[in-house]
Amino acid sequence: MNKLYTKRRSVLIAGTALLGATVAVLDWSFKIAGLKIPFPLMPDLKFDLLGIPIIVALFLFGLISGIITCAIAFISIAVRGPPNAFLKFLAELSTLVGVYLFIRIRGADTLQSSKTKVYATIAGIIARVPVMAMANLLLLPLFFSAKYTAETMIFLSPAIALFNILQGAVSAFGGFLLYEAVVRRLPSLKNI
Repeated sequence: MNKLYTKRRSVLIAGTALLGATVAVLDWSFKIAGLKIPFPLMPDLKFDLLGIPIIVALFLFGLISGIITCAIAFISIAVRGPPNAFLKFLAELSTLVGVYLFIRIRGADTLQSSKTKVYATIAGIIARVPVMAMANLLLLPLFFSAKYTAETMIFLSPAIALFNILQGAVSAFGGFLLYEAVVRRLPSLKNI
């Protein structure tokens, strides 16, 4: 096995582990400190920063790293509530896939363009909103039938969509900003 491949693989594994640990620490820190911001239209939905390291994992180490980081977020949240963890996993995974597909179609060399950042963020949101609309419509009445009926979910769908637009923008655009900060200080990570 060649040394360059082994070095890249080691960096990929270490970087994915570091970003996965960051997701878990952010999740628990925000939960314990009460830093998750409730969405005013539906306070059960809360804004957080978990999607940012997931998107950074995608940009630095690829799709598999992003998915693994997203799975670590699922595991961290599942300790407190598996239904919530599954919904968060679906939300961040769909955002990740939307951003990935746009970047993949446009080409990785365009990652620095402001237009690309905006369009990739929009692609992540476009992927996230319908996935979460269907997931919430189907799963919330199943998991939380006392609070959410199918009729209630239809009524709440616009508020849920707005929340997912805002949270998707925070995850994707925040991921771009953090990625740029990291590669500016560690340019060798850009070529992995």
